[in-house]
Amino acid sequence: NGRGVSVYFKRKQSWLCFCAILGSSSAQADLDFLNIQLLDASDEIVIAAEYSYFDISLDLFDFASKVNSASTPEQSTASQLSVLYPVTEKLKLGYEYKDSSATISRTVEPFETNTTGDEHSLLINYKLGSFKEIPVYINFTTSLTQQDTLEIDCYSQSGVVLGGTCEGADIRLLDGQAYFNEGRSIFYPAMTVDGRAQSYRLGIEIRGELFDRLPFYQKIELQNTRVDLSYSSKLLEIEDPLLLNASYGGIQIGEAIESLSAQLPQQTPWIERALIMEFGSKVQVTTSLSASMAIKHYRIDRTDYEYGDNEVHYNNNTALNLALWFDPGNDLIFYVRGQLSHHNLLGMDPLAYNRKTSKFFAQPHGEISIGMGYAF
Repeated sequence: NGRGVSVYFKRKQSWLCFCAILGSSSAQADLDFLNIQLLDASDEIVIAAEYSYFDISLDLFDFASKVNSASTPEQSTASQLSVLYPVTEKLKLGYEYKDSSATISRTVEPFETNTTGDEHSLLINYKLGSFKEIPVYINFTTSLTQQDTLEIDCYSQSGVVLGGTCEGADIRLLDGQAYFNEGRSIFYPAMTVDGRAQSYRLGIEIRGELFDRLPFYQKIELQNTRVDLSYSSKLLEIEDPLLLNASYGGIQIGEAIESLSAQLPQQTPWIERALIMEFGSKVQVTTSLSASMAIKHYRIDRTDYEYGDNEVHYNNNTALNLALWFDPGNDLIFYVRGQLSHHNLLGMDPLAYNRKTSKFFAQPHGEISIGMGYAF
């Protein structure tokens, strides 16, 4: 099961080759937003579609520049399709599919990364009864988020570019077996990354009216998420002392690889638990226009999480959600909403948080969404 691997060191126009034989080795659902913000009891099936957008041009207060990082989040988009189905007067089921993408720019290799992924969510909303004429509901939500495999061709670390096929690579890892046996130059990427998060959320909700005319809701929920991040890199598998002690530009290759390994997310899964408290209300502005507001607070606790050196432990977040709803009749409803959170997507997207990305959670995050729903 051995596999030949060649390491090339780039120095001006010449190449030096060292060979070794190494062992081979191998986004918060918004169903609750749709369900809650309608707030009216209904026996109709609701189908809704939404598109969310973030762009660095929306960073009006230049928060991105305040993060000490070579990376800048440039753009992210998400499109989702949701269905709410009232099974009985008390029981409502919901399903949502979300497809998302994000672009990040860097001042060093990789100069740009594009990630994509999808999420499937299921909601169960059941009316337990009433307490002093206030309806009480129980909510259960489960979601599975899967990040598509991300291949990073080259990665700059400690002043050297480790990689595959990019022109600026100082050190390249070549499939030695294919090269010596077949004459083919197959370079390994610096790294491939996969991510997966499975969440379960359970909570109690009450609905009523403030001042006998203003609909509101109050929720308290517990969320449990298992986060799995995995990555593979032939660079991290190098064990040959000759290669690890070799130097390029005065930098020892082993030290550069060790520094890279220390900054990467952990390979073992961890659990993120969140206590979520939310309050929201909706007011009718005109016969066809209404406005809603929701404020949500997250308190986070992590188990089996390995904090990095000097990593700040972010464990709470508050998000404000504002929306305008337009009902032209004919069972259609349109809305536009904006969301602003204090600590990025903490609690809302557990897959986004790890010791490599945690520095970004010191800053707020905002996005704009537009959507429409149809009831029948």
